[in-house]
Amino acid sequence: MNNTRACFIETIRWSEGRYHLLDLHSLRMAETLEEMGWPQVGDIMAWLPDVPDRLRDMTVKCRVLYGCGGLESVEFEPYTVRRVCSLRMVEDNDQDYHLKFADRSSLMALRNSSMGADEVIVVKNGFVTDTSYSNLIFRTTDGFLTPAQPLLRGVMLRHLLEQGKVSSVALRPEDILPGNRYGITEAFLINAMLPPGSANGVDVTDIKPIL
Repeated sequence: MNNTRACFIETIRWSEGRYHLLDLHSLRMAETLEEMGWPQVGDIMAWLPDVPDRLRDMTVKCRVLYGCGGLESVEFEPYTVRRVCSLRMVEDNDQDYHLKFADRSSLMALRNSSMGADEVIVVKNGFVTDTSYSNLIFRTTDGFLTPAQPLLRGVMLRHLLEQGKVSSVALRPEDILPGNRYGITEAFLINAMLPPGSANGVDVTDIKPIL
């Protein structure tokens, strides 16, 4: 590791005695560094350390920080699912999180504007995107939909799309409220730490519109 200030973050899930979706994490890091014109960090398995013995039987968040000088740090902590029971749509047409920046202050500011809801759904240029820390999938009578314009196409979302388990569609705010045209009944938050089935769903009656 070196002392160069980290610019990007990768969050990797350890559970059931193994790391998950390493190929997609490695791909995202490579794509990020290529876009920035920075040196690659090499094979993720060559430098990713073992999970500490005291954590190996838990679900663990492995937090990798990296930047223009390469790897900065790798940290481990036990992971507990945050329960989200209500969502508030908030509008932000300037939000740019197409790369997984370590600085998430603008997203945290949006979360703080939830007006009593547990979490926010960011609406950008009239379309539903993500929450402040996750992608979204929505249950319909025919399967699952996900917004076509996420702020960040996360590794879990990539995996589900590649597996054909969700379909991508442009969703407007009214499409995820009660009585919507797609028959959406429930929203689920997903990311590398939240595979489908690991967190509760949020009924559309608990999704609040933009004020």
